[in-house]
Amino acid sequence: MNGGRVFGVLLRNEWFKARKRIAFWMALGFFTFGTVGTHAYPFFQRSEGFNLPGAWGSVFGGDSGTLLIFSALTLLLIATTEFTWRTARQNVIDGLSKSQWFWGKSLLLPILGFAFIGVQISIPAVLALIRTDFGAVDGPLVPASVFAATGGLVLAFLSVAALAFFLSLAIRKTGAALGVWVLWVGPVEFGTISPLVGRYLPDYADWLDYMPWRNALQLLDFRSYDAPTFERFVAAAEAAGRSAPSAFDPTWHLVAAAAWTAIFIGTAFIWFRRRDL
Repeated sequence: MNGGRVFGVLLRNEWFKARKRIAFWMALGFFTFGTVGTHAYPFFQRSEGFNLPGAWGSVFGGDSGTLLIFSALTLLLIATTEFTWRTARQNVIDGLSKSQWFWGKSLLLPILGFAFIGVQISIPAVLALIRTDFGAVDGPLVPASVFAATGGLVLAFLSVAALAFFLSLAIRKTGAALGVWVLWVGPVEFGTISPLVGRYLPDYADWLDYMPWRNALQLLDFRSYDAPTFERFVAAAEAAGRSAPSAFDPTWHLVAAAAWTAIFIGTAFIWFRRRDL
């Protein structure tokens, strides 16, 4: 069986497993409900600016952090049960190599990413499109910055989901893996490491922004990718008498997100190959 055919079989297998899991549909359903609820108000109130291209800032807005949480926890729930229910062991007994099982399971990242990011972008975009007066549009409905912001969102998702994937394969217990992931993205990154570094290594405090969760959050602001949106933000700040913020360049945070993804997936693969099922 050639590589392309193996990939197709593994992808179909993971999609079949995922769509059979109640956890997947519950998480996606709650996230979809929350996304609809967030954008339904400006839609029905015909809020100014809720049209294309003006609404892209809200499309890549506050819900993006929720997307990272829902998708990562869903991946944890699905992946860890492979060991709890011993289906990972059975798959290898049935003929898959450990490497094939691992890379097949890693396909949960694009599967869940496509589902959750699809909901995140498509629902508000469609609602805003309905409220768009095409005769008054000046410029493209989907500017290039939307694709840049989507790329940033994808890399943010991959880095956070890769951490969840690593913990799933390293710990193999649903409750413990969930606990460690929640502790890491909350108390550890924001509560434990920051004061220690600030006290003993103050010259390196800025590097904390490149830790997995904090780095991912840096990639979610549409103003980082769209110059007109940032200029309007600066003008509003100056009009309110506040100091104008400096422009943010996400380049190194994009690089860091890609690096964290590779590190977590690579470490998970090495760890998994050395352990028994």
